[in-house]
Amino acid sequence: MSENGMIQKVDLYQIWEQEEFRQILPFKEYIFDMLIHLDIVSEQRRYDTKTGSRLPIENFFVPCMLTQRNDTDFLTQECTPERTLSLAFVFKGTIIPPALPNRLICACLKGNKILLYLVHKRSKGLIVPEIATSVRECLHLTLERISEFYQSTVHEKVISQLPFHTDYSCSRFICYFPEERLALKTDECVCNHGDDITLNWKVWNQKQKQKQCDPDCTGLSEDALSQIPSNTELLRLSVNCATRMIHDLALHLDMEESEWSDMVENYPRNTQMVKFLTLIDLKENNGIRFGDLAKGLIEMKITTHTLCMMRRRKQVISSIQDDILDSIPTDEILDNISTQIGKMVFQLGIELGLSIADLENIDKCNCDLTAQSKEVL
Repeated sequence: MSENGMIQKVDLYQIWEQEEFRQILPFKEYIFDMLIHLDIVSEQRRYDTKTGSRLPIENFFVPCMLTQRNDTDFLTQECTPERTLSLAFVFKGTIIPPALPNRLICACLKGNKILLYLVHKRSKGLIVPEIATSVRECLHLTLERISEFYQSTVHEKVISQLPFHTDYSCSRFICYFPEERLALKTDECVCNHGDDITLNWKVWNQKQKQKQCDPDCTGLSEDALSQIPSNTELLRLSVNCATRMIHDLALHLDMEESEWSDMVENYPRNTQMVKFLTLIDLKENNGIRFGDLAKGLIEMKITTHTLCMMRRRKQVISSIQDDILDSIPTDEILDNISTQIGKMVFQLGIELGLSIADLENIDKCNCDLTAQSKEVL
């Protein structure tokens, strides 16, 4: 277990058959479920690749038992300044509270800090702020709840002040600035290496429901401007822009007026389809990138922050239980959902990863919106 932290339920029951643990044997199922509930033991979930249904759980992961230190060169090879953002959860004591190692991989713990690295395959400038923020919030909330539980179990008075704070690093992962100083925005947080750590802080702290950029937003990074937009990103742009704006943008990006007219004629009753397919045509035939879109918007004297919003991802919080979300929907559920989608069939299909050709066939072969929705689903 020190190497991989894995154990099976029968193995744990066998350990509990020892004389020292005999008294808990009658309650072994309850205790095991409680260990899972407290995240001391984690389920190894596996899914059938054909049906998507969850397979019976055989193995369990016990993070506190994984003590084999990481002797690979992963950090030096993968966590490079060009591709990585980092922050640290720093505890007030000299060591991390005892409750935390039971829920975290012991081999990754040292001293009173938990370091978090977020690595992009190509460039940290392509890290989506909403994703970084969700990762930070998830781990922060986990540490907060564990700390509260620890205080309650040792009969300590639960205080409102957290036992840890967050520090944000420079690009070299050497200098760390406390969150309190960065959040005040009263002074420039530049480290000894000349890095403005405020820029990294903004990526980790994106306002989830924000509909406009901050006044000091500099727009997309050079790395992002060099990327080809995905179909989903083009869909977001088309949905949030007026038809006339997409028309003018297309002409600025060298589309002929006749091509636009043909698009309108092909889809006379679906302006959303016209706008989206216009952008798809520019992508496939002209190879447009975010930089080309930005240039076109500048020529039209329209703010390029439209592209910032286009790259954002919404964080959706569902009240539905995970077990239900993991299940394949029945025909009855699909029938009920189909009547609620309305004219958003095309957008739904793109978000679900359907090809343009498939969606065009669905649109042309069936005029019934409910039937279209059912076929997409």
